[in-house]
Amino acid sequence: MPRVRFPPGWPYLQGLPLAPPARAGLLCLLACFAACGNPPPPPPPAIPYTDPGFIATGAVRLHYALTPTQDLPAGIAGSYGIVQRRNLALLTITIVPQGAPGTTRLVASELSATAIALTGERETLTLARHDGTGGPTYLATVDVRHRVPVTIEIQARTAADSPRITARWTRQFHLE
Repeated sequence: MPRVRFPPGWPYLQGLPLAPPARAGLLCLLACFAACGNPPPPPPPAIPYTDPGFIATGAVRLHYALTPTQDLPAGIAGSYGIVQRRNLALLTITIVPQGAPGTTRLVASELSATAIALTGERETLTLARHDGTGGPTYLATVDVRHRVPVTIEIQARTAADSPRITARWTRQFHLE
């Protein structure tokens, strides 16, 4: 029977007479012993996402939402002329006075929204003003990709001499 030569790290097995099937069995046994033990504990749960959906500054509060168009009722999407697609989201912006009751909304003297990709590429979004009861709502559509974060940056003023309101947040969609 041939003698098996093991690497130097295996001094306790040097010179043992092992046939090829026995050698394979010994290696399987050693692999099983190496795999024994408790598995690592699962990672702790993630902290829930707690974006409030608004930013308050001075006497003004800017509300924003980015919603997949497929989550909108067909009647609402159609009333705004939006074609519902899997990879399309609707950005909704309203500006309200701080502490105002009901649906009172302010008109923006300046308003811009930008979608920023992971690569830093910036796309200026076209905002459409829709006047309704209480004041205007501003809408824009944003192309989104499956599991690719998109950052939205909004800048607004309610008057030429008022402070600039800036909101910036990142959202990721799972389009399965």
